[in-house]
Amino acid sequence: MTLNHVHLGTKNLPVFQKFYSQYFGFQKKFESGETVFLVDSKGFLIAVDQVEALPVFPDWYHLGFCLPNEAEVFRIYEAMKRNGENIVRDMKTSKDEFASFFVKDPDGNKIEVSWHNE
Repeated sequence: MTLNHVHLGTKNLPVFQKFYSQYFGFQKKFESGETVFLVDSKGFLIAVDQVEALPVFPDWYHLGFCLPNEAEVFRIYEAMKRNGENIVRDMKTSKDEFASFFVKDPDGNKIEVSWHNE
């Protein structure tokens, strides 16, 4: 069994799309009614609807993106810092073991960006 999508809401669809495209490579695949589907290179989908009110999630709630190597985590971290993204937990690392940080997307969804040597 494979998890294939998450469905989120946004207050600003163009800003949402730019964030997920710029940092994680998601591209618009298609629309169905009011839902836009973004897809990454592995086929994972983010379904997103323009909404007026966003849900409030508990602090522990987050989405996780695992990257193929430590250098990619650092590359995205530095790009996000340079661009003024809302980093909510700075980079934590253990050389050759893991690297991770947390950021909030433009709508406040918390995201963990990480690499783990498994």
